[in-house]
Amino acid sequence: MGQPVRWRCRLGKREIRKNHMNDQISHLASQTPSPAPKRSRLDSQKVIVVLSVIMAMQMTSFVMIAPLFARRFDEFGAGVKALGISAMAFALTTAISAPFMGALADRFGRRPLILGSLAAYCAAFAGYLLAPSAVVLILVRGLAGAFTAGLMPAVTGLATDLAPEERRAQWIAFVIGGASFGWVAGPIAGGMIFDRWGYSTALIVSIGLAALTFLVALLGVPESRPAADRSFPVRTSGTSHGQRKNLKDSLSNLRSTLPTSLSAFLVLLFIYFAVLFAWTFMEPELMFYAYNDLGWSSSMLGLAMSAFGVSMMVGVFAFGRSSDRLGRKPVILFGLALFSAQFIGLAFFKSFFVITASFLIAGMGNALFDPALTASILDISPEEHRARILGIKYATGSIGNVLGPALVVLLTSAVSTAGIFLIALGMVLLAIIAASTIRTAPLPSRVQPDLKAVRKKTTSAQATDGGELS
Repeated sequence: MGQPVRWRCRLGKREIRKNHMNDQISHLASQTPSPAPKRSRLDSQKVIVVLSVIMAMQMTSFVMIAPLFARRFDEFGAGVKALGISAMAFALTTAISAPFMGALADRFGRRPLILGSLAAYCAAFAGYLLAPSAVVLILVRGLAGAFTAGLMPAVTGLATDLAPEERRAQWIAFVIGGASFGWVAGPIAGGMIFDRWGYSTALIVSIGLAALTFLVALLGVPESRPAADRSFPVRTSGTSHGQRKNLKDSLSNLRSTLPTSLSAFLVLLFIYFAVLFAWTFMEPELMFYAYNDLGWSSSMLGLAMSAFGVSMMVGVFAFGRSSDRLGRKPVILFGLALFSAQFIGLAFFKSFFVITASFLIAGMGNALFDPALTASILDISPEEHRARILGIKYATGSIGNVLGPALVVLLTSAVSTAGIFLIALGMVLLAIIAASTIRTAPLPSRVQPDLKAVRKKTTSAQATDGGELS
């Protein structure tokens, strides 16, 4: 016998409500953005290779014209002083702009900053070609420093986003290795083109290479940070009490954007500053010392400098993962010790082969400590603010690039050539002492799980499952 009509009506209404609720849930689920799929290891490695190629091409186009600025300023009748001012303008604007560019890479993504910086290089090289006077050339170099400062924070941030934690230093080293190739190939290519066809042809070639680099980035560089992972600060207005609260919140938010260990971060920044200061402090003296005192030819000096670049390039590809396996601190210390070899060779020896060998050792040291130092900074940095922190790092290095040449100009008349090299050595020794005091974060592969937390989480999950089953 069938059910009464009243019960059948109630069952029908319940079915309608149930179906309606299911339709609403499905509609809401369809509107909820699903998380972006994680990139596979193979795809990530392809992106790292693309980044390494981009850095090799960009650095080649940049370095191949760097030695030609001296000749260009001579054509304008400006001389060495204008060359120094232009170099300081580039370094100073880079130092000011890099932290802001890094923050933009955290907020708007890595890809826009990479493409924008590469486009700025194309515009800057065109400006170098068309500059009618020394003043305009200095102005263009200053603007170039400001608008290209986001490239390294964005590229390194992208590599870090894709890298497994246990291979962070190695993947950063691949990117650095690409840049070091440019330091080897750039001067050779620029010199050959200049000797045969002149300054304008060298710049046209660099513009073409920079444009090709932009095209490779446009086609091959993805975005590693989805929009949902980026932080967008919200400003609120209200009473004085609310403003005081907002100020406290702002200070708290500022602290959350900085590395977890400020003392270690400051020490790592000092190491980076000291290394670049020592190099740029020594470099002007090296040029005159090699030509006037040692009697080297341009090819001999280029060979010695290329020895540093080749050693660095080989080192970052061969030993880039050293700090992932052995720890950051010992690799930084050993790398800095090797890096000091060039200053010892210049201060105490005059043999071309001995000095070149010291540059080979120093290049290997740079290949060891640079990826380890960068990885150490990223180990203690909040994930959502990595590019900003890297911007601070590169800005600190740019300050060293400004102060080094400025100080050597003041001291060169009062200090001997060997004294200049020993002062540079002293800065690296201070960096070694500073590195010996830091406590770097434990490597991901060596971090032991918290057994109590795991046990508590397991117990909680079992209780939840039991409640659902019951």
